[in-house]
Amino acid sequence: MPQKGVDRRTFLKATGGTAGLGLIAGCSSGGGSSDDGGDSGGDGDSGDGDSGDGDSGGDTTMTSGSDDGGSGAINIGSVQPLAGNFAPWGQVHSAGLAFGVQEINDNGGVLDGRELNIVEANSESDPAEAASIFERFAEQDDIVAATGPVSSDVGIRTSRTAQELGIPMFMHMAGSNDTITPETQHTFRVGLAPATPTAQAQAGLAADRGYENVAAIVGDYAWGRSIQSGIEENFDIDVEIQVAPVSQSDFSSYVRQVPEDVEMVIASGHPPGSLSITQQLYELGRNPEVVTGPSFPPNVIRSALGENANRGFTHVHLSDPYSDEFAAVAERFAEANDAQFNTHTAYGYVTAQLMAQAIENAGEADPQAITEATRAIEFDTLFANPIQYADSGELENQIQLYSSLSLDAPSYYSDGDYSYEELYRTDPLPAIDADQ
Repeated sequence: MPQKGVDRRTFLKATGGTAGLGLIAGCSSGGGSSDDGGDSGGDGDSGDGDSGDGDSGGDTTMTSGSDDGGSGAINIGSVQPLAGNFAPWGQVHSAGLAFGVQEINDNGGVLDGRELNIVEANSESDPAEAASIFERFAEQDDIVAATGPVSSDVGIRTSRTAQELGIPMFMHMAGSNDTITPETQHTFRVGLAPATPTAQAQAGLAADRGYENVAAIVGDYAWGRSIQSGIEENFDIDVEIQVAPVSQSDFSSYVRQVPEDVEMVIASGHPPGSLSITQQLYELGRNPEVVTGPSFPPNVIRSALGENANRGFTHVHLSDPYSDEFAAVAERFAEANDAQFNTHTAYGYVTAQLMAQAIENAGEADPQAITEATRAIEFDTLFANPIQYADSGELENQIQLYSSLSLDAPSYYSDGDYSYEELYRTDPLPAIDADQ
């Protein structure tokens, strides 16, 4: 039987982030990429982003428990993009992680009363900085596990660092196929399925809704080409695929090639341009029932698309906001933080719960033991299916959900400006091979 996290109590103030269309367009740094797979849906080719404003990279904070985490506390590392283009991902993930850890501690901690303590620093989505932070946390803070990467380049780099250190790394996003290889035995996905199952899922969505007129615009880099290959391999109908530069911001010439009666447009293959593609589809008279986007935090979609957020742009997610368990956690989070808990806040919360259960299953705060316990875990949490892993660290039998946004507040947070309407959920998706 899958294990379940127990009910938790509340935490102190934490904030999320929002972003406009300009920020999302800036998530690509242009040029090509050596990745074989995808990303969070915003890092374009390299995932570096720019440093943006805010705290300098590498500043360390202790974010739970007492200043030193308390006697016998177990440190976990949080290598987050808290400033720059990926701050909207990093901030909501950090808030969910902190909330989850505080609830665990309020409920008695792990291993007969030991508290978890988060050691956090801002990576600014720089791969070298993220690896340096990870190494420092291992050497100076004795962390037993880490989390946080969003961009693919950071995920690839820190998965190699995890292997060198022998410390498990739980990825927030970082959807590149290259994030996990046969050589990376300490890396686990949490919030994002890679390109291959994502293309399979979208083929299933089109078939389920009986669509015959489907178009796609993909970026001319590895993630976009991976989605293109996935479309060609998995769709039973002909899909008109156009390839645009990853730095493209004006898609009007591409949109004009899309049939006026198009039913579904796949924009997942051009993450940095997907919201611009969506706006320009509407401006040029196309009104598809579905535009598939990448895994943006829903607050980003709501902020960027405004009143158009409910016209069919899909939010892709693994956390299940339609479950009673999700609503219960979201209500507690709202009471504690006066903020809306969303599908990406859930990834941070779930990661805290997952780490805690792995520590309990391991019976000790030893990184290698935690890695092995995670590999064997079956953990029922806020996802549509219990979390399980293939030996590689790829998610096994996970369900991907596609939702449109409603402009109404959710039941658990009356001050919110969006909620979810389910369009489609996949069957359980198999793990991809680590060498794919």
